[in-house]
Amino acid sequence: MLLKHALHKLSQERGERYTVCDYSQTLDWDGLRQKIKKEGIRNSNVMAIAPTATISNIIGVSQSIEPTYQNLFVKSNLSGEFTVVNPWLVEALKRENLWDAAMVNDLKYFDGSVKKIDRIPENIKALYSTAFEIEPHWLVEAAARRQKWIDQAQSVNLYMSEPSGKKLDNLYKTAWSRGLKTTYYLRSLGATHTEKNSTPVDQGVAEQTSTVVGSASQNEVQGSLSNHNPQTTQKAGDDFELAKGQEAPKMCSILEPDCEACQ
Repeated sequence: MLLKHALHKLSQERGERYTVCDYSQTLDWDGLRQKIKKEGIRNSNVMAIAPTATISNIIGVSQSIEPTYQNLFVKSNLSGEFTVVNPWLVEALKRENLWDAAMVNDLKYFDGSVKKIDRIPENIKALYSTAFEIEPHWLVEAAARRQKWIDQAQSVNLYMSEPSGKKLDNLYKTAWSRGLKTTYYLRSLGATHTEKNSTPVDQGVAEQTSTVVGSASQNEVQGSLSNHNPQTTQKAGDDFELAKGQEAPKMCSILEPDCEACQ
């Protein structure tokens, strides 16, 4: 039984209501089926698609069947940390005379996204969307088209910037009804990920905003210190008195935006 025929069998078992698959083909698979019946096949399983994250970074290509995670990011593994940049985006920006230090700063500020960098043309923005900027429904649809020709399974990572129970329920029901055997990781953005607005400036968005953000944070800290109430601190100290020589426990701080526990 070839893969296309397996989909028909799945539809019969579940019912057409619960199996929404694409059965189109462009090659002579029926002829191949007859050839296998006559001559046999060497292996019972012939194809699976695995993730290739580290390997793809080494040779400078995209990660297997996945969209680009970010156009500029830092990857950490047992070998250390190294910067990953999308070389195709770099070439496209160079052709437009847009690749400079300010562009690098903007990509860092916007977490590798080009959507809010005003001086980048719309056609480049559309072509170099990151994984979180692509509707995950289309990742499932693309995986479903591949699945009918894959006798084992695929490691299909799904990306959702703002997941919810309803969204996830609809997404995984769609994957099931399309005949996917598996999905892999579900990746979402951290809770502390904030919206970043762009400003059409020549020297780069990051250079303009870094000073403003830093000043605001400093003012907030100074304001909180000026409103400091010793009596409140004393009362809290009475409830959580430490033993002699004992160090105060480390706790999360709202003033520390890079706290990994909040990601």
